[in-house]
Amino acid sequence: MARPAPLVSVGLPVYNGENFVAEAIQCVMAQSFPDWELIISDNASTDRTVSLCRQFAAHDSRISVFQNERNLGVAPNYNRVFELSRGRYFAWLAHDDFWGPEFLERCLEELERDEDLPLVFPKVAFVDAQRRPLRGQESDLSVFGATAVSRVCRLLQLERRSNDIFWSQFGLIRRRTLEQTHLMNPYNGSDQVLLLEIALRGALKQIDAELFFRREHPQASTIRRNWDARDRARFQYADDQRVLVFPNWRLLGEHLLCIWSSSLPAAGKMQCTAEILRRFSGRWKDLVLELTTTSLDGLRMLPALLGTSRIHSA
Repeated sequence: MARPAPLVSVGLPVYNGENFVAEAIQCVMAQSFPDWELIISDNASTDRTVSLCRQFAAHDSRISVFQNERNLGVAPNYNRVFELSRGRYFAWLAHDDFWGPEFLERCLEELERDEDLPLVFPKVAFVDAQRRPLRGQESDLSVFGATAVSRVCRLLQLERRSNDIFWSQFGLIRRRTLEQTHLMNPYNGSDQVLLLEIALRGALKQIDAELFFRREHPQASTIRRNWDARDRARFQYADDQRVLVFPNWRLLGEHLLCIWSSSLPAAGKMQCTAEILRRFSGRWKDLVLELTTTSLDGLRMLPALLGTSRIHSA
């Protein structure tokens, strides 16, 4: 007999996470709010990740472990844990992060109190591999506003100040809101566009409790330095075979597309567009460098590409 759907679903996408995944699972099991399910989707790990996860699942029926036949990339795996979930509320948990024991309870209180609120998240603290404190967040990260335009502008202003707001995607999110979005698309920074989609639909509320702990360590994908744009593209979507990749331009374009495909009035779209351009103007050097270096790389690769096409057409 199938178990009834829980109120909260937690999705844990993981690949080769044996170093920290047990701690992530344990922090869910230690939550003061008990009506949850934990969906783990392993992206064809080659280490002990799956065996560790199944040990926990054998002792707690709220934990389910799924394994992809091959590595799909980060974005499809993040989407998969949501698609497999059943709860009215949903939260992603990266395998190397962890929560305080009242994370779900405190966020759920706010969502249950206000039906129009799509996302609630706690204050974030940054720690190292051994959980030693590195720093706290720089400012309040709530995104309030009576209109969608005001919320979008507030979100983009926070993004100009620091990257801290991006971690709000790991808060507790109303399921019906996520179902109205594109979730994680197969390009770098699609989580930023997801936050934009959520802000168009309602407020992002931060509670005054430090309950989300972001672990920064040398293997973390967000701080790894030895990847080029193509490596990061394939990390997001394993089947990405593009030779030329323009991640910053793609991210700018996706922000604009999100706004101009929305139901905002024309004046609101123009206001949001201006705020998007202000936000990306701070990255103009990256945009110019990406345009010049990637184009030069393409020219250098052109003879090889033409040679390959001749071989295939022969």
